[in-house]
Amino acid sequence: MTIELPSMLAFERKLETSDALMFSGEWENITSSEIWQAIPITKRQNRSTQSAHGTSDADKIKPNPVSSDSDDANLPLKHDTLKVSFSMRVVGNLGIPFGCNSPAFSDVIKAKTADFKQGKGIDTLAYRYAYNIANGRFLWRNRVGAEEITIIVKARSSSFKFNAYDFSLNEFEKSSDNAGLQELAAIIAEGLKGDQQNFVLVEVDAFVKLGHQQHVFPSQEMNMGEKGKVLFKLEGCAAIHNVKIGNAIRTIDTWYNRYEEQGQPIAIEPFGAVTQIGDAFRKSKKEGDLYSLLVDWVNSSELLPEQKMYVTANLIRGGVFSKSAK
Repeated sequence: MTIELPSMLAFERKLETSDALMFSGEWENITSSEIWQAIPITKRQNRSTQSAHGTSDADKIKPNPVSSDSDDANLPLKHDTLKVSFSMRVVGNLGIPFGCNSPAFSDVIKAKTADFKQGKGIDTLAYRYAYNIANGRFLWRNRVGAEEITIIVKARSSSFKFNAYDFSLNEFEKSSDNAGLQELAAIIAEGLKGDQQNFVLVEVDAFVKLGHQQHVFPSQEMNMGEKGKVLFKLEGCAAIHNVKIGNAIRTIDTWYNRYEEQGQPIAIEPFGAVTQIGDAFRKSKKEGDLYSLLVDWVNSSELLPEQKMYVTANLIRGGVFSKSAK
């Protein structure tokens, strides 16, 4: 008897990232107890031209009202370095549905993931999550053009220091023998293999030498219907959304069909969607979408190791994976 996708199926997120706060200071103080200054969001009243496609001839010589009142964020004149700080909880009980109305499906997916955790697959996933911390992928635009980037990570009773430029954004082999990276990966794997009583807390401080008074890039808020750009802040401090941090850490999928063509990993998503380029790399069963592989796995079809890792990474991502109503 074929086990179908349940009409109610949800998994809790297992990498729980915080929002990232943004501070400023001097590069020479990155390992000192110096107090770092919160970066404020400021307003800019700029005058610019209208250059959008379809602008009428009459409007082409008028100032652009859209960019006349927007948020901005910069390092102050006396500081040359950005500090980005966040934490991540690694939560156990992987593979146990948060909600599932099919006992047969629930029993099988628990057994499948329990078996998967006994092999090397979890270690590979944990290594890739650790790699995306070490390479500073979570910095997004703040990583571009930086003179130096140092990542300091604390987990359990250990502390690690990484030069982000020692690690690649396009693959996971460069500097793979780094001892700190291997130890951090083992700690994350321990959290993923455990239960909820044995969670792991990872604390990250990234230091980015940009230059005095340089732009920094917090998250931008959805601002539907409004003309000005609104940047994200917490208690007056510029910040990056936790969702954006999490998206960067789970950018580990090199198992999709077009990886060789694209040349870079994509975030773990059920359909391999990358909204920045308007494409989805796992749209169908042929391309290896989550739902097809999930049903195959619980029905004892033999999946490739990379397919099992992709499915498990989606369970770590968490979400509602229910079968849609017909």
